[in-house]
Amino acid sequence: MPCSRTDHLLREYFSEDLNSVVRAELEDHVTACPDCARQLRELLGPVHELRRWEEIPAPRWDRHMPLFRRERHAGAGGWRLVWQWLPTAACALMLGLMLLNTSMVYQAGALEISFGSPAMAVVDDRLEDFHRLQNEERQQFAEMLTRFEQLRMQDLETMRTGYELLADRDYETVRSLQQLASLVSSTEIAGW
Repeated sequence: MPCSRTDHLLREYFSEDLNSVVRAELEDHVTACPDCARQLRELLGPVHELRRWEEIPAPRWDRHMPLFRRERHAGAGGWRLVWQWLPTAACALMLGLMLLNTSMVYQAGALEISFGSPAMAVVDDRLEDFHRLQNEERQQFAEMLTRFEQLRMQDLETMRTGYELLADRDYETVRSLQQLASLVSSTEIAGW
């Protein structure tokens, strides 16, 4: 049997579907070929380990729960549970105050609590100044746009007036040329 086929058959060796004739032929080849024998030994090691495998039942963790509950509640009053959770609640409160950036100041017999840092007031002032400047610039821009529109309308009116003057002059020039042409034509006719 060629070794290229043995590699495939070694995988099938452990299945029950393998024909007994093919199994006998495979075993003969394995005894003659050291490479195939080595491959079969490598596969037989884990198989023997699996056959020695014992099924051990998982421990029942739930049977310990009643005992745990009894131990916890024996001699524990309501205050004991409160004292157990008090450090956790204090830490949660401190974390919340830190995340909200809370500031507490005691001045002149009064406790002053503020959320956000004092620097936020500066940022708010700067933001308000920015909005004010932006509104002023918008107003200036609107005034400039209005002035520009007025200048544009004046320029258009000046151009229209200039065009009408030019058209009138051109009309007068054309009329003068027509008169000149009619004069020349009448003099030429008379001179013939």
